[in-house]
Amino acid sequence: MKRLETIVRSDKLSEVVSAIKSTGAKGVTVTSIKGQGSGERPMLRSGRGTTQFRAEYNIMDSIMTVVDDSEVPKVISAISQAAYTGKSGDGIVIVTDVDQVVNIASKKTDSSAL
Repeated sequence: MKRLETIVRSDKLSEVVSAIKSTGAKGVTVTSIKGQGSGERPMLRSGRGTTQFRAEYNIMDSIMTVVDDSEVPKVISAISQAAYTGKSGDGIVIVTDVDQVVNIASKKTDSSAL
């Protein structure tokens, strides 16, 4: 099994979650995050609106899901299509190995726990 953590622009969140679910993934976890990467940070106005400054961080969303190894290419493709704008800072997908999954309520393990 693999854990896919996707970091995307907040305005693409619902499209990416829908794309992940359309591949048959059983569930997702969404977290609002701040970070610095290749994307350009937005310009903000001061309290009185007289000066502008660049935000220190981009506001992004992190979407995590766990899928079987065979599903990884399909899920990554769906994520990439849904998140794509063609601009720097569209996001990234991080894939890591999952050694074990345990569903606390049902006591099921691994793929059946998802």
